[in-house]
Amino acid sequence: MTETHAPRPLDLVALVTFDEDVRENLAVTREALGGPPAAPKPVGVAIEQWLHLGRQMWISLRGRQVQGIATARELSARSAWQIDALIDADDEATEGEPGRVLNDLLRQAILAAQAARVTHILLRTRSDAPAVSEALRTGFLRASEERLWHGDPAALASLEGGAAVEVRPRRPQDTFALFQLYGRAVPMEARQALAMTLEEWEAVRERRWCARGGIDLVASEQGRLTGALRGARDEGVAQLELLVEPGHEAAGATLLAEASEHLEGAARLLALVARSAGATEHLLRNAGMEPTGDYVLLSRRIARPVREEARRRRGIAIPTRG
Repeated sequence: MTETHAPRPLDLVALVTFDEDVRENLAVTREALGGPPAAPKPVGVAIEQWLHLGRQMWISLRGRQVQGIATARELSARSAWQIDALIDADDEATEGEPGRVLNDLLRQAILAAQAARVTHILLRTRSDAPAVSEALRTGFLRASEERLWHGDPAALASLEGGAAVEVRPRRPQDTFALFQLYGRAVPMEARQALAMTLEEWEAVRERRWCARGGIDLVASEQGRLTGALRGARDEGVAQLELLVEPGHEAAGATLLAEASEHLEGAARLLALVARSAGATEHLLRNAGMEPTGDYVLLSRRIARPVREEARRRRGIAIPTRG
Protein backbone atom coordinates (compact mmCIF):
# COMPACT_ATOMS: atom_id res chain seq x y z
CA MET A 1 0.00 0.00 0.00
CA THR A 2 1.31 3.44 -0.92
CA GLU A 3 0.88 6.47 1.33
CA THR A 4 1.53 10.10 0.36
CA HIS A 5 1.91 12.76 3.05
CA ALA A 6 4.08 15.57 4.37
CA PRO A 7 7.31 14.16 5.88
CA ARG A 8 7.42 13.18 9.52
CA PRO A 9 10.51 12.63 11.70
CA LEU A 10 9.98 8.86 11.47
CA ASP A 11 10.45 9.11 7.69
CA LEU A 12 14.09 10.18 8.08
CA VAL A 13 15.43 6.63 7.66
CA ALA A 14 13.58 6.20 4.36
CA LEU A 15 14.82 9.60 3.17
CA VAL A 16 18.42 8.72 3.99
CA THR A 17 18.09 5.55 1.94
CA PHE A 18 16.54 7.49 -0.93
CA ASP A 19 19.32 10.09 -0.79
CA GLU A 20 21.77 7.48 -2.07
CA ASP A 21 19.61 6.79 -5.13
CA VAL A 22 20.01 9.29 -7.97
CA ARG A 23 16.76 10.14 -9.72
CA GLU A 24 15.79 12.79 -12.23
CA ASN A 25 14.12 15.90 -10.88
CA LEU A 26 11.25 16.48 -13.30
CA ALA A 27 10.66 20.03 -12.02
CA VAL A 28 12.79 22.71 -13.68
CA THR A 29 13.46 26.16 -12.21
CA ARG A 30 15.06 29.04 -14.07
CA GLU A 31 18.14 29.10 -11.88
CA ALA A 32 18.69 25.39 -12.50
CA LEU A 33 18.75 25.83 -16.29
CA GLY A 34 22.30 27.10 -16.39
CA GLY A 35 23.83 24.65 -13.97
CA PRO A 36 24.91 21.03 -14.33
CA PRO A 37 22.39 18.35 -13.38
CA ALA A 38 22.55 17.75 -9.64
CA ALA A 39 21.19 14.96 -7.53
CA PRO A 40 18.38 16.16 -5.25
CA LYS A 41 19.12 16.34 -1.55
CA PRO A 42 15.84 15.25 0.04
CA VAL A 43 17.27 14.97 3.55
CA GLY A 44 18.45 18.56 3.45
CA VAL A 45 15.13 19.68 2.05
CA ALA A 46 13.25 17.81 4.76
CA ILE A 47 15.36 19.35 7.52
CA GLU A 48 14.85 22.76 5.95
CA GLN A 49 11.09 22.26 6.05
CA TRP A 50 11.12 20.97 9.62
CA LEU A 51 13.03 24.11 10.63
CA HIS A 52 10.30 26.26 9.05
CA LEU A 53 12.51 27.81 6.38
CA GLY A 54 9.75 28.01 3.82
CA ARG A 55 9.83 24.66 2.00
CA GLN A 56 6.74 22.54 1.53
CA MET A 57 7.40 18.84 1.06
CA TRP A 58 5.47 15.64 0.35
CA ILE A 59 6.69 12.06 0.11
CA SER A 60 5.15 8.89 -1.24
CA LEU A 61 5.97 5.73 0.73
CA ARG A 62 5.35 2.04 0.22
CA GLY A 63 6.13 0.55 3.59
CA ARG A 64 9.49 2.14 4.47
CA GLN A 65 10.50 2.60 0.83
CA VAL A 66 10.32 6.09 -0.66
CA GLN A 67 8.46 6.07 -3.98
CA GLY A 68 8.61 9.79 -4.71
CA ILE A 69 9.25 13.28 -3.38
CA ALA A 70 7.84 16.70 -4.23
CA THR A 71 8.80 20.07 -2.78
CA ALA A 72 7.45 23.57 -3.38
CA ARG A 73 8.61 27.07 -2.50
CA GLU A 74 6.97 30.45 -2.48
CA LEU A 75 7.34 32.57 -5.59
CA SER A 76 7.00 36.33 -5.05
CA ALA A 77 4.13 36.13 -2.57
CA ARG A 78 2.67 33.63 -0.13
CA SER A 79 -0.25 33.13 -2.48
CA ALA A 80 1.87 31.44 -5.18
CA TRP A 81 4.01 28.31 -5.01
CA GLN A 82 6.42 26.78 -7.49
CA ILE A 83 7.14 23.06 -7.45
CA ASP A 84 10.93 22.86 -7.51
CA ALA A 85 11.37 19.12 -6.98
CA LEU A 86 9.26 16.31 -8.41
CA ILE A 87 10.83 12.87 -8.31
CA ASP A 88 9.28 9.53 -9.22
CA ALA A 89 11.23 6.56 -7.82
CA ASP A 90 8.54 3.94 -8.24
CA ASP A 91 10.26 1.01 -9.95
CA GLU A 92 7.27 -1.25 -9.41
CA ALA A 93 4.57 0.82 -11.11
CA THR A 94 2.08 -1.42 -12.84
CA GLU A 95 1.23 -1.04 -16.50
CA GLY A 96 -2.19 0.38 -15.66
CA GLU A 97 -0.92 3.15 -13.38
CA PRO A 98 2.53 4.35 -14.52
CA GLY A 99 2.06 7.89 -13.18
CA ARG A 100 0.43 6.99 -9.88
CA VAL A 101 3.19 8.43 -7.65
CA LEU A 102 3.42 11.72 -9.55
CA ASN A 103 -0.36 12.04 -9.50
CA ASP A 104 -0.52 11.43 -5.74
CA LEU A 105 2.26 13.93 -5.04
CA LEU A 106 0.62 16.64 -7.12
CA ARG A 107 -2.75 16.06 -5.46
CA GLN A 108 -1.12 16.37 -2.04
CA ALA A 109 0.47 19.66 -3.14
CA ILE A 110 -2.94 20.95 -4.25
CA LEU A 111 -4.58 19.99 -0.95
CA ALA A 112 -1.79 21.69 0.99
CA ALA A 113 -2.14 24.80 -1.17
CA GLN A 114 -5.86 24.93 -0.46
CA ALA A 115 -5.20 24.69 3.27
CA ALA A 116 -2.60 27.47 3.05
CA ARG A 117 -4.89 29.72 0.97
CA VAL A 118 -2.47 29.59 -1.94
CA THR A 119 -4.09 30.62 -5.25
CA HIS A 120 -1.50 29.38 -7.79
CA ILE A 121 0.89 26.43 -8.12
CA LEU A 122 3.38 26.52 -11.00
CA LEU A 123 5.34 23.61 -12.43
CA ARG A 124 7.87 23.77 -15.25
CA THR A 125 9.08 20.53 -16.78
CA ARG A 126 10.43 19.13 -20.03
CA SER A 127 7.76 18.99 -22.72
CA ASP A 128 8.15 15.22 -23.03
CA ALA A 129 8.31 14.52 -19.28
CA PRO A 130 5.75 12.16 -17.72
CA ALA A 131 4.90 14.93 -15.25
CA VAL A 132 3.00 16.80 -18.00
CA SER A 133 0.18 14.28 -18.39
CA GLU A 134 -0.15 13.74 -14.64
CA ALA A 135 -0.28 17.49 -13.97
CA LEU A 136 -3.03 17.89 -16.56
CA ARG A 137 -4.98 15.06 -14.90
CA THR A 138 -4.86 16.93 -11.58
CA GLY A 139 -6.21 20.17 -13.04
CA PHE A 140 -3.08 22.01 -14.14
CA LEU A 141 -3.31 24.01 -17.37
CA ARG A 142 -0.66 24.64 -19.99
CA ALA A 143 0.25 28.27 -19.33
CA SER A 144 3.17 28.49 -21.77
CA GLU A 145 5.09 26.30 -24.18
CA GLU A 146 8.72 27.41 -23.84
CA ARG A 147 11.96 26.95 -25.73
CA LEU A 148 15.46 27.32 -24.27
CA TRP A 149 17.93 29.20 -26.46
CA HIS A 150 21.70 29.30 -26.02
CA GLY A 151 24.51 31.28 -27.59
CA ASP A 152 27.34 33.75 -27.11
CA PRO A 153 26.38 36.84 -25.07
CA ALA A 154 28.91 38.94 -26.98
CA ALA A 155 26.82 38.49 -30.14
CA LEU A 156 24.02 40.59 -28.66
CA ALA A 157 26.08 43.72 -29.29
CA SER A 158 25.70 43.15 -33.05
CA LEU A 159 21.97 43.85 -32.92
CA GLU A 160 20.90 47.27 -34.15
CA GLY A 161 18.69 49.17 -31.77
CA GLY A 162 16.08 51.76 -32.60
CA ALA A 163 16.93 55.45 -32.48
CA ALA A 164 13.53 56.26 -31.00
CA VAL A 165 13.85 53.67 -28.22
CA GLU A 166 14.92 54.79 -24.77
CA VAL A 167 16.40 52.13 -22.47
CA ARG A 168 16.83 52.69 -18.74
CA PRO A 169 16.81 50.72 -15.48
CA ARG A 170 13.41 49.75 -14.19
CA ARG A 171 11.92 52.02 -11.52
CA PRO A 172 9.44 51.04 -8.77
CA GLN A 173 6.78 53.22 -10.39
CA ASP A 174 7.01 51.15 -13.60
CA THR A 175 5.13 48.22 -12.06
CA PHE A 176 1.69 48.99 -13.48
CA ALA A 177 3.10 49.88 -16.92
CA LEU A 178 4.96 46.54 -16.94
CA PHE A 179 1.73 44.74 -16.07
CA GLN A 180 0.07 46.50 -19.01
CA LEU A 181 2.97 45.40 -21.24
CA TYR A 182 2.43 41.83 -20.02
CA GLY A 183 -1.22 42.16 -21.04
CA ARG A 184 -0.29 43.27 -24.56
CA ALA A 185 2.55 40.78 -25.08
CA VAL A 186 1.18 37.55 -23.56
CA PRO A 187 -1.76 35.67 -25.15
CA MET A 188 -5.07 35.63 -23.32
CA GLU A 189 -4.96 31.85 -22.78
CA ALA A 190 -1.64 32.13 -20.96
CA ARG A 191 -2.83 35.05 -18.85
CA GLN A 192 -5.98 33.17 -17.87
CA ALA A 193 -3.82 30.31 -16.59
CA LEU A 194 -1.18 32.49 -14.93
CA ALA A 195 -2.39 35.92 -13.89
CA MET A 196 -5.24 38.21 -14.87
CA THR A 197 -4.75 40.88 -12.21
CA LEU A 198 -1.80 42.97 -11.09
CA GLU A 199 -1.80 41.19 -7.73
CA GLU A 200 -1.65 37.76 -9.38
CA TRP A 201 1.03 38.84 -11.84
CA GLU A 202 3.30 40.13 -9.09
CA ALA A 203 2.75 36.95 -7.07
CA VAL A 204 3.70 34.45 -9.81
CA ARG A 205 6.81 36.21 -11.12
CA GLU A 206 10.02 34.20 -10.80
CA ARG A 207 12.65 36.43 -9.17
CA ARG A 208 15.22 34.16 -7.51
CA TRP A 209 17.24 33.53 -10.66
CA CYS A 210 18.00 37.25 -11.13
CA ALA A 211 17.84 38.48 -7.54
CA ARG A 212 21.58 38.89 -6.97
CA GLY A 213 23.52 41.19 -9.22
CA GLY A 214 20.92 41.03 -11.95
CA ILE A 215 19.87 43.64 -14.47
CA ASP A 216 16.34 44.94 -14.86
CA LEU A 217 15.81 47.20 -17.89
CA VAL A 218 12.81 48.70 -19.64
CA ALA A 219 12.44 50.20 -23.11
CA SER A 220 10.03 53.00 -23.90
CA GLU A 221 8.83 54.63 -27.10
CA GLN A 222 6.98 57.92 -26.99
CA GLY A 223 6.51 57.57 -23.26
CA ARG A 224 5.06 54.02 -23.30
CA LEU A 225 6.88 50.88 -22.19
CA THR A 226 7.21 48.51 -25.13
CA GLY A 227 9.84 46.11 -23.82
CA ALA A 228 11.42 44.77 -20.65
CA LEU A 229 14.49 42.66 -19.96
CA ARG A 230 15.77 40.91 -16.86
CA GLY A 231 19.12 39.18 -16.75
CA ALA A 232 21.73 37.68 -14.44
CA ARG A 233 25.20 36.19 -14.64
CA ASP A 234 26.34 33.31 -12.46
CA GLU A 235 30.02 32.54 -13.02
CA GLY A 236 30.32 31.68 -16.71
CA VAL A 237 26.62 31.41 -17.53
CA ALA A 238 24.31 34.36 -18.20
CA GLN A 239 20.56 34.17 -18.51
CA LEU A 240 17.97 36.67 -19.68
CA GLU A 241 14.24 37.11 -20.01
CA LEU A 242 12.83 39.41 -22.70
CA LEU A 243 9.27 40.68 -23.04
CA VAL A 244 8.44 42.69 -26.16
CA GLU A 245 5.18 44.20 -27.29
CA PRO A 246 4.14 42.83 -30.70
CA GLY A 247 5.23 45.15 -33.50
CA HIS A 248 8.05 46.69 -31.44
CA GLU A 249 11.05 44.51 -32.27
CA ALA A 250 13.27 47.61 -32.18
CA ALA A 251 12.65 47.82 -28.44
CA GLY A 252 13.76 44.20 -28.03
CA ALA A 253 16.88 44.69 -30.14
CA THR A 254 17.86 47.80 -28.19
CA LEU A 255 17.38 46.01 -24.87
CA LEU A 256 19.48 43.05 -25.99
CA ALA A 257 22.29 45.30 -27.23
CA GLU A 258 22.27 47.15 -23.91
CA ALA A 259 22.25 43.89 -21.96
CA SER A 260 25.41 42.69 -23.72
CA GLU A 261 27.44 45.21 -21.71
CA HIS A 262 26.03 43.98 -18.39
CA LEU A 263 26.52 40.30 -19.26
CA GLU A 264 30.08 40.75 -20.50
CA GLY A 265 32.44 38.03 -19.33
CA ALA A 266 29.96 35.18 -19.48
CA ALA A 267 30.94 32.29 -21.74
CA ARG A 268 27.38 31.16 -22.42
CA LEU A 269 24.00 32.84 -22.65
CA LEU A 270 20.62 31.20 -22.05
CA ALA A 271 17.15 32.57 -22.73
CA LEU A 272 13.88 30.80 -21.95
CA VAL A 273 11.27 32.10 -24.38
CA ALA A 274 7.56 31.39 -24.79
CA ARG A 275 6.84 29.82 -28.17
CA SER A 276 4.15 32.47 -28.63
CA ALA A 277 6.84 35.20 -28.57
CA GLY A 278 7.84 34.92 -32.21
CA ALA A 279 9.47 38.37 -32.29
CA THR A 280 11.78 37.47 -29.41
CA GLU A 281 12.80 34.20 -31.03
CA HIS A 282 13.52 36.06 -34.26
CA LEU A 283 15.78 38.51 -32.41
CA LEU A 284 17.68 35.72 -30.67
CA ARG A 285 18.15 33.86 -33.93
CA ASN A 286 19.56 37.04 -35.50
CA ALA A 287 22.03 37.18 -32.61
CA GLY A 288 23.29 33.72 -33.50
CA MET A 289 21.49 31.87 -30.70
CA GLU A 290 20.07 28.39 -31.23
CA PRO A 291 17.23 26.41 -29.61
CA THR A 292 18.37 23.66 -27.28
CA GLY A 293 15.34 22.25 -25.46
CA ASP A 294 11.56 22.46 -25.04
CA TYR A 295 9.72 22.98 -21.76
CA VAL A 296 6.17 23.61 -20.63
CA LEU A 297 5.04 25.86 -17.79
CA LEU A 298 1.93 24.48 -16.10
CA SER A 299 -0.32 26.38 -13.72
CA ARG A 300 -2.92 25.18 -11.24
CA ARG A 301 -5.34 27.78 -9.96
CA ILE A 302 -6.73 27.14 -6.50
CA ALA A 303 -10.21 28.60 -6.10
CA ARG A 304 -10.89 30.79 -3.08
CA PRO A 305 -13.95 29.94 -1.01
CA VAL A 306 -16.86 32.07 -2.25
CA ARG A 307 -17.37 33.89 1.07
CA GLU A 308 -13.66 34.67 1.41
CA GLU A 309 -13.46 36.01 -2.15
CA ALA A 310 -16.52 38.21 -1.60
CA ARG A 311 -15.00 39.67 1.56
CA ARG A 312 -11.68 40.27 -0.19
CA ARG A 313 -13.41 42.16 -2.98
CA ARG A 314 -15.21 44.33 -0.42
CA GLY A 315 -11.87 45.14 1.20
CA ILE A 316 -12.58 43.27 4.45
CA ALA A 317 -9.44 41.78 5.98
CA ILE A 318 -9.36 37.99 5.91
CA PRO A 319 -7.52 36.27 8.80
CA THR A 320 -4.64 34.12 7.56
CA ARG A 321 -2.90 31.20 9.14
CA GLY A 322 0.53 31.34 10.65
